Amino acid sequence: MAPNEHAASAPMAEEYEPLQDPGNSGNIKPQILSSEQYSLLLQPKKQRYYKTRAISRQVFAAAFASLSSVSIGFITSYSSLTLQQLRNDTSIDYVDSRDAGWIASVPSISSIVGSLFGGFLMDAVGPRMTLVMTALPCLFSWAFIAFSNSVTLLYIGRLITGIFLGIFSPVPQVYATEIAEPHIRGLMGTFPEAAVALGSLLCYGFGAITDWRWLAVVSAVVPGVPLFLSMLLLPESPQWLVKKGRLSSAEKSIQFFRCPTHNVKGEVDIIHTNILETDGAEISVWEQLRLFRKPQNWKPVLIVFLVFICGQFSGFAVVTAYTVDIFNEADTNLDANNATVIVGVVRFMSTLVSAALLDRVGRKPLLIISAIGSSVGMVSIGAFFYLRTVGSAEGLGLLPLASLLVYVFFNELGYGPIPWLLSGELIPLAVRTIGNGVAVTAYSLAAFIIGLTFPYLTALMSTYLVFWMYAVFSLSGVALGVFLPETRGKTLEEIEKFFAPENKEFKKIPFP
Repeated sequence: MAPNEHAASAPMAEEYEPLQDPGNSGNIKPQILSSEQYSLLLQPKKQRYYKTRAISRQVFAAAFASLSSVSIGFITSYSSLTLQQLRNDTSIDYVDSRDAGWIASVPSISSIVGSLFGGFLMDAVGPRMTLVMTALPCLFSWAFIAFSNSVTLLYIGRLITGIFLGIFSPVPQVYATEIAEPHIRGLMGTFPEAAVALGSLLCYGFGAITDWRWLAVVSAVVPGVPLFLSMLLLPESPQWLVKKGRLSSAEKSIQFFRCPTHNVKGEVDIIHTNILETDGAEISVWEQLRLFRKPQNWKPVLIVFLVFICGQFSGFAVVTAYTVDIFNEADTNLDANNATVIVGVVRFMSTLVSAALLDRVGRKPLLIISAIGSSVGMVSIGAFFYLRTVGSAEGLGLLPLASLLVYVFFNELGYGPIPWLLSGELIPLAVRTIGNGVAVTAYSLAAFIIGLTFPYLTALMSTYLVFWMYAVFSLSGVALGVFLPETRGKTLEEIEKFFAPENKEFKKIPFP
């Protein structure tokens, strides 16, 4: 967790007692310098060099950790390309009416197990080591799919990869949030979602030129190998190290991610003090459950939960899992595989736009814009299917593609990255293990429900009504965005204090 550049010079810093551990003898009170004071200690060129190096290290570390999210993109998008291939593959006992919905949605339900296990694992060994320990097992789990000779093995493979989906989902976000300086935390917080979009795009691209078995091999190797190798070389999250009492290791981690003139001991002191003040020290799961009685703990978890629900019930899991089927059902002259790749490109580009705007515009405006734009996209695709039903879709062959592009662009602008960013920013350290488990469970359960029910809903009612229903759910995010606290530019310590109204010193923090 990185303090704000200017927060260090606030009067509250004088109240901290110096930290002591076996590697830190003496009793010297840390002097916390402002960023202006840092600049006086170095020549301008050296100062710019060291600042650029520090930011680069943070960015590259977050990017490497987000390789696990590239794997998520492959897992969630795998069925979109392969369902059509499975229908024509006589080497496996696949029945479309029986298996399509389950193959698309099984990873979402098994990811709930993974999210709960991953939360405990991350708390026990740290976010970085969690990725190291799970990268290779995830790689080998794809073998069940690649070498399947029955639908049963295919189910098992999808079930196991779904478990890793749940483990991976919160980890890169937590790691990026805890190593980032506040002024780039929004940018780095979008990396995992951008990586998911990149994984989906790569899955669409490889899926268009290879069969479903080789696509499983690619899905394992492309993100898994570089993830394992890169995380071996990076330091652990300083916040987790402080929480575990490994203060010397925390200082080394901060030194790696900050300028040489940065007051490392001062930042460790701030992290340590915040942990003590917010009950974030090493506590059991049962103690975390008891802490949920406090409003400062359950309110932020509830907010993150609701943002996840709104985003998923806007229908995004349907778009990622059934893109090819949607285009095939639209019965236009578009090639379904090529249209899917175009959707993947726009999705990835949208995450880059979101990364550029989050630290400039803020979380609230982007969430509201995302909710409205996503709803417009769903209304439009529903309108096409309605016009086709009444026989008035002549000359509108590009409307399905244009509608999905509008939906994907606006959804990834806010609904995609913001829930994960908020899970790292809002959920207090004291209940982060359970809080992240609740948030990812909400995401997984909603994705499972949407993915599984889509084929049944389109069989029970007109397709356009299904898409219009998703449009209504998407609009609910507008109301949620109005009441969402803006976290742009705030330190994680300030955000935690906001939810503790009894702390008069922090009532002055200007949250809307």
